[in-house]
Formats: sequence, C-alpha cells, structure tokens
Amino acid sequence: MSNQGPYGPPPGQYQGQYQGPPPQQYGPPPGGQPYWGPPQGPPPGPGFGWGSNGFPPPPKKKSKAAWIIIPIAVVGLALAGAVVLSSILKHNGSDYAQPEPTSTEEPTFLPTTEEPTTVPTKPTAPATSRSTQPQPTKTTPPKPSDTDVVAKNRIYKTGVQKSVNCKESGARANGATNARKYYNAVLACLIKAWPKQVALAGGRFSAPHLVAFSGTAVSPCGGNSPSSFYCSSNRTIYMDVNSDLKWYSVYLRYPNKTQAMAWLRAEMTDTVAHEFGHHVQYMTGILSATDNLEYQFSGDKSLEMSRRLEIQATCLGNVFMGANKSSYGMTGLLKSQLDYLHSHEGDEYGTRRDHGSRAILPRWANAGFVTRSPSACNTYTASPKYVR
Repeated sequence: MSNQGPYGPPPGQYQGQYQGPPPQQYGPPPGGQPYWGPPQGPPPGPGFGWGSNGFPPPPKKKSKAAWIIIPIAVVGLALAGAVVLSSILKHNGSDYAQPEPTSTEEPTFLPTTEEPTTVPTKPTAPATSRSTQPQPTKTTPPKPSDTDVVAKNRIYKTGVQKSVNCKESGARANGATNARKYYNAVLACLIKAWPKQVALAGGRFSAPHLVAFSGTAVSPCGGNSPSSFYCSSNRTIYMDVNSDLKWYSVYLRYPNKTQAMAWLRAEMTDTVAHEFGHHVQYMTGILSATDNLEYQFSGDKSLEMSRRLEIQATCLGNVFMGANKSSYGMTGLLKSQLDYLHSHEGDEYGTRRDHGSRAILPRWANAGFVTRSPSACNTYTASPKYVR
C-alpha cells in the first residue's frame, strides 16, 4: 500500500489475504504411437519336390517288354548265367556281384568302424541367483521454513534488472480516464520488466490486473480500502484514482505548478511500482510467508514483519525505476520529487506502525534505484533499526 506523506492522505490498512504461488505444471503428457515392426511375408507354399502345377508327378508306367520269351534266348541265357555265377562265387565268396575294376590298383574304401566325431560342449555353470541390494528409501526434502523463504529467497540472486525502455505516459490526472491511462502505461512496463527475474527465482510469472476506483474499493481480500492496495486473492492492483484527481486540481493553483505536477507524476509511478512489488512478493512466496510470520508473532514484532514487507515492496519498485531511468526520464526534476516523496511518506501519518517510517524509507528506495538489483532489497536480514 502506498504511504503518502503530508501532500497525500494517510495510509489505510493493508488488507491482502496472502496466498502462495500457483502450482507448477509439468510437461505435457507423453504422446506418440508405439512402433510396430514390418508385416510378415505370406505363408509358405508347398515343399520341395512338388510339380509346377502344385500336384505330385504321376507314377511311371511299368514296361511289358520283359515278358516276351524266345526259347532259344532262354536256353542261351541259362547257360551264360551258370558260367558267370560260378566265376563270381569262386572270386568273392559273396552272394552279391560287384563290377571288376578296370585298373590294377586296389580300390580304396572309407573306414566304417570309426567312432562318430562329437564336438565337446563346455560345462554349463550352475545358475546363481542375483542378490537384490536394498534400495534406499526416497524421502521428500522438507519445505523451506517461512523464515528461509523471506530471508533466503532466490529473487535476491537474480542480478541487475535490465531496462525495457519504458517511457512515461503523456496522460495526466486531469480526469479518471487519463489517470487510468497513466497507471496502465506503468503497469505495461512492469509486466515486461519482471518475468525473467521471477522465473530465475523459481516463481511463475503472471500479469496482474489493475482497477482504478473512486471512494472505497471492495475486493476479495475483504473490507473496504480508502487508498491504493494490492490483493493477492485475484492478483489485482487497486489504484485510488480520486486521490490523484484531487491533488491535480489542488496543484493547478500552486505558484510552482510544474514542480507540484512533477511530484504527482512521481507519486503515481511510485505507487503502481510499489503495488507491483507486492505482486513480485506474491509470485516468489514472500507475501504468503510474511503473512504466516505476522500471525506467529504479536505486538511490535508482528508489525515489524509487516514493515519489512512494505519497505521491500518500495525497494523493488525503485529497482524498476532505476533500471529505466533514462528512457522514462526519471531524472532531474522528476527524480528530485521522487526523493522528496520518499522522505516525506511513512507510517507516522497513520495509526499503525506497519509500513516503515520516513526516516528509513529513503535508504531502501535509493538502494533499489542505484543498484537496480533485488539483492539490495532483502529487508528480512536487516537489523530492526533499519526497518523501524
């Protein structure tokens, strides 16, 4: 929430209902189709030895020529057979005739009494059962404590913020429509400036909404608010447009109108950047963790946690302004009015010491502006005297 000094209304009460960052979504479900092998060939046809027409060849016919008998031939054959048979029996002593060799060399026969050759096989080692080693039980590491989330957050290690060449809007708070244009121009720059660092911090970036309200605003965070604030329940920045319209009409009558209008422009820019700082805290878990710590403590210790939160939001807002000071024109008169704003705003003007005093706010705002790095905004490890 904005802490406006003597030139603005006193701060209202912070009404954010802090929630943790949205759950992460992992990669898309696995897709793809299973691989199937090539199709098998056709079933095998008939085996070898079959005819080309698919049927076995017909059996051979037996010849009848052997049954023609001539008596003379029979007698001749009988006499010849007797001579041959007598010769064979004398030569081989066998009942089966073999043809005589045509050479004088003795025929060579392969031995038939040799034992069949067998290939020795290696003895098979007895199967041994593989012993299963006990697997260590996987344990889920404990979640970081709320104190670790706020004090050791990775946002502090994301480095210097780069310029997004943000330019100040030419609209002025001479009407509600133009005031909204001014707010939205700052918001558009912030949406471009923070995604990389939020991602490096492990958060999930989402662009917040912005509502410009008149009078009081009712939000999901509950209650009515008379001044600008951020609600994490619907990730919305609520800007009190009536306040800026009122100061614009007052400053029109100022002798040094240019300086007064520069203060209003600085205040409008700083307020949007501050409330966006709460959105950065929401996306990185700092907002929710601080809320838990506030409830754990009581009295001034609880208020101190609120001050650390609010001072850090101012610092983060000035990281953005420092990174874009050249393109935005946050130099010269506009920068001097921004410094005056920080030194004259604080919770001294309210009823609760929950936002930080004007004595220490300039220190943190300047640190963020000069370094352009969230590392300068770790209010949670600072001594209590620097967050009073």
